[in-house]
Amino acid sequence: MLDDRNRRLAEVTRADDFIVSDNLISRMMAQISENAALNEVYSGLFSSEGAEIYLRPAQWYVQLDTPTSFYTVLAGAARRGETALGYRDATPEGASDGQATIRLNPAKDELRTYSDGDLIIVLAED
Repeated sequence: MLDDRNRRLAEVTRADDFIVSDNLISRMMAQISENAALNEVYSGLFSSEGAEIYLRPAQWYVQLDTPTSFYTVLAGAARRGETALGYRDATPEGASDGQATIRLNPAKDELRTYSDGDLIIVLAED
């Protein structure tokens, strides 16, 4: 999609694909111009080789049914050589439609009880 103004059209279709717009590219280039070391980071993130984003079972990182901070999730991911980005809550409280919710960059000290079906969003190499 070339025009960012058409983003609503993609949202209506509930597409799962990520669209890299000119806006995102220009922001990335601005950051690289300020800090050349970021070029290596972005190259690793956007190349076909290297790290990818995965949804993995919460029990790989934390004990289920126990109040846990996201710091603990981060430590569990680090032990596996991964970086935790957030989580997918399979059974969000107050959700009348039963839809799972995704939470990126949650507060690290907020306690949350993970249960069966919850997934951790990680950056990892397969």
